[in-house]
Amino acid sequence: RTGEVTAFDPTVDDRFTTPMPVEKIGEMIAGKCDTTAIPDYAKDPTGSKGLMKDTMVCAEFNPDDIAKFRIKEEWVFDKESSRMYARILGIAPMRTYTDQNTGVVLGEAPIFWVYYPDLRPTLAKFEVYNGKNFGARMSWEELFESRFFSSYIVKSTIENPYDMYIK
Repeated sequence: RTGEVTAFDPTVDDRFTTPMPVEKIGEMIAGKCDTTAIPDYAKDPTGSKGLMKDTMVCAEFNPDDIAKFRIKEEWVFDKESSRMYARILGIAPMRTYTDQNTGVVLGEAPIFWVYYPDLRPTLAKFEVYNGKNFGARMSWEELFESRFFSSYIVKSTIENPYDMYIK
């Protein structure tokens, strides 16, 4: 909201080309507001007449809907030192979509992409909570740079001209 970091639209591509407005990010996180009819007890205290009034109902953001993050990285082989290193390019929170009636998980999709070098100063300000180790404090930036996370590869650019995901 402050404009320090720009969010990019994941439906276009994952190359940080199309910025998303803040309003669209709010819709993607919490959903749109909906109008629904509820009983009007001000005009009909007993509810016997069946008078209804329209009211706005807005869904709230549930942090439990975001269970993982998609990280876009670039792996580079340094010929001088003969070693591989990873450079994080972007991070996207993945939202889990469930059917409201049955509770069945429908799937996951990224909400937005954030360019990691722009996000890095913000991540350096906040500490990671580790309930098992209070002595070794670290920031979110240290966690990502030290690669203290588990991951698996979902897409590669090697021999992938159609930009397809790995099955």
